[in-house]
Amino acid sequence: MNRQRGGFFSGIVVMLVILLLSATALLAVATLRERNIVKAESLLRSGDFYGAAELFVKAEKYSLRPESRVIRGLAEANLGMEDYEAATQYYEKLVTLESDNVDARYKLGLLYIRAKDYGAAEKEVEALRGIGTENATQRADALTENLSSGKVKGFFRDLLKKVAPGLPEIPGITEDGPIEPETGETSEDPLSEDKQEGTNIFQSVPDSGDAVTE
Repeated sequence: MNRQRGGFFSGIVVMLVILLLSATALLAVATLRERNIVKAESLLRSGDFYGAAELFVKAEKYSLRPESRVIRGLAEANLGMEDYEAATQYYEKLVTLESDNVDARYKLGLLYIRAKDYGAAEKEVEALRGIGTENATQRADALTENLSSGKVKGFFRDLLKKVAPGLPEIPGITEDGPIEPETGETSEDPLSEDKQEGTNIFQSVPDSGDAVTE
């Protein structure tokens, strides 16, 4: 009887040790993943898209399931590297995780237009209008304009390639310009004309202690 009890308690101790080691390992992995994400986001803000992508890939490997923060970072990094095929795949994953992500749907629509997948771009316009916010509506309108101009540009580019097949690539004419990623950087806006004019007015008004002479 005592042997049975001893074996039972030994089994419990072994299970507790295994659980403790597993929890420690998971905590270490989570810490390492978070460290990679934070450093990757910093590199992304500084414009080091290649370095950011490398760290986001490492963070993805340590993730037990798809994480929006990592997928978003990979989408932006690949956009910065102008790897539009990979960026499209990550934005598609991102809108699956965050269906109301306006920025992701807008950029995904731009990528579809670039790839001449106009039907998919129209679906993103519909999705943006379905979100219903003011920002989403504005992005839907902007994407609609890009879609219309993209169709026209695509037609003339195809025609130009047939007429002059040896013509070198010219950004903005024979090919689209780059799609800029969102790095999270915000620059201090200079004073607007109204604000600057108001500042000048206040500077020209004498202090209460100054004497005004005619």
